[in-house]
Amino acid sequence: MRQPPQKVSETLETVFRGEIDALYRSALRILGTREEAEDAVQDAYIRITHSSTPKEMPLHPRGWIFRVLRNLCIDKVRSRTSRLRVVTESEDVETLAQNRSDHRTPETDLLNSDALDRVARAMDAMPQDLSEVLSLVVIEGLSYREVATIVGIPVGTVRSRLNRARESLRTLVESSDLPRLSSIPKVQS
Repeated sequence: MRQPPQKVSETLETVFRGEIDALYRSALRILGTREEAEDAVQDAYIRITHSSTPKEMPLHPRGWIFRVLRNLCIDKVRSRTSRLRVVTESEDVETLAQNRSDHRTPETDLLNSDALDRVARAMDAMPQDLSEVLSLVVIEGLSYREVATIVGIPVGTVRSRLNRARESLRTLVESSDLPRLSSIPKVQS
């Protein structure tokens, strides 16, 4: 049944608003910084509600919305290489270090608890394709079919990646030599 474009836009906006926290967490997982994740979610909202609203309702609107966000995040990651800045002056280094320590939030406090810190570091250390599927299924509660739509792979591949991700997570969490989190500053206690 074909809906008028205005109704499709309103329905997608309603689904988007209901998933806003999950969308933010997904963007944060891919991009690694609060600011970029917030920008990506805002860009996705604009794209979904204004510029690229489909003529017909997508079969899986939730999955379609996550797919739009994921594509935006991937574009942001790709564009980072053109924006890398070399810090050469010592005052720039000190400023950057100060800025990292000033970004203490309840989210970073929570992530710095031991158990969550180990899981976050393990997910950061595992391959992107595995951590993405694990995050979408376990943390965001998406169905295998929705994840398949978002990532653009068959449902069977979602299942196998999820299995490998769980095994990898278990191995990494039990490992004592996890790397430090690169994108989340460590809060001094």
